[in-house]
Amino acid sequence: MTPVSQNRDGDTDILDGSMNHELEAIVVGAGPAGGICALELASAGIDVALLEKEALPRFKLCAGGFSERAQDLLGLDISDAITNKVEAVDFLGKHRSRLRKDSTSIFGSIVDRKLFDAIIVDEARLAGCAVYDGAGAHSIEREGGLFRVATQDGRTFTSKALVGADGSRSVVRRHLGLPNLRRRGVTVMFELLPNTDVNLESTTIKLDFGVVDHGYMWIFPFGKGLSVGAVTSNNYLPGARAKVLEYIEDDEALSSGFDVKFLGGCVVPYWTGERRVGDGGCLLAGDAAGLVDAFMGEGLSWAILSGRIAAEAIITQRGAGRGPLGLHARYATALRREVLPELRKAYWFGRLAYKYKEPIFKLVSRLSFDGDVFTKMTRSRVSYRALIARMFRQLIRF
Repeated sequence: MTPVSQNRDGDTDILDGSMNHELEAIVVGAGPAGGICALELASAGIDVALLEKEALPRFKLCAGGFSERAQDLLGLDISDAITNKVEAVDFLGKHRSRLRKDSTSIFGSIVDRKLFDAIIVDEARLAGCAVYDGAGAHSIEREGGLFRVATQDGRTFTSKALVGADGSRSVVRRHLGLPNLRRRGVTVMFELLPNTDVNLESTTIKLDFGVVDHGYMWIFPFGKGLSVGAVTSNNYLPGARAKVLEYIEDDEALSSGFDVKFLGGCVVPYWTGERRVGDGGCLLAGDAAGLVDAFMGEGLSWAILSGRIAAEAIITQRGAGRGPLGLHARYATALRREVLPELRKAYWFGRLAYKYKEPIFKLVSRLSFDGDVFTKMTRSRVSYRALIARMFRQLIRF
């Protein structure tokens, strides 16, 4: 039987029916990191296959916060995946102190990850990438300078370059014997759909830092409903489901008029220090590399950026005629230059902010009087270094 792949519009593309494939690059995982990497490689004329274990398009557990910075990095039209525009951010502190910031323009968007990921995969397919869904990596072997990937549907793919973008429980990382991620946070998420007429703030996101240890509760608009959840940078969150349900019950605006559905939970691979991001001709990107902001838990922008950097490394090596020789070193150097400095500061800022929640909240509240700074912060257009510097100036001023 010749396999087919379905895009987000329900159309099908017939793929190569052979079971053995020799390629220039293999990308495992069709999330933002893998999708954008495959798109860049295919656009450069590289023979690449994108392997995804689930049937596409597929559900992805994610609150869907998408900053303007992430949009700039992506560079694609994702309007079909946007469920809500964010025009206001509501912060709550440990002692129920509150900070709200409204804007005449948008801070960012909420995206449906099922549609968002599908848009990127469709673009990769149009650029010439062969997309195989229902084809998760079953085994990975390294033979000399070649990687041999056997998939769950009986196919075999061979290549000198392999990109693992298959999430925090990366099969690629495990099969290559790379160390596990040292620390992984936890998140749980519920969907709330109105069953009567309710007044929803469809353009406001709420972040409550006063409930979860080393984390926060969130309430995000999602289409005609809401997503509500908790995230922590700790390795576990005792009674996570019950904690979120209790939070919903205690909120007058949420305690009635909604059908509540548990969507699931997952680990969050926070960046907490230097990690192996590959080996030889294998590169790890996005969650598989642990590239998640350790304060806010934001990973979409880092997934997109690391996917682009991985593609650039492969393209540059190919242009130099060097193949996989030095590929990992080139990629790791670029990450240390473009990604890790900010994630390192997010890690230390997170440790400080969650240990001294109320003082930090008050300092951030003072920054709200500087509308330009606060707006840039909520749009992810100010670095942690700049934020920390401004907070120190606030301390000196007061």
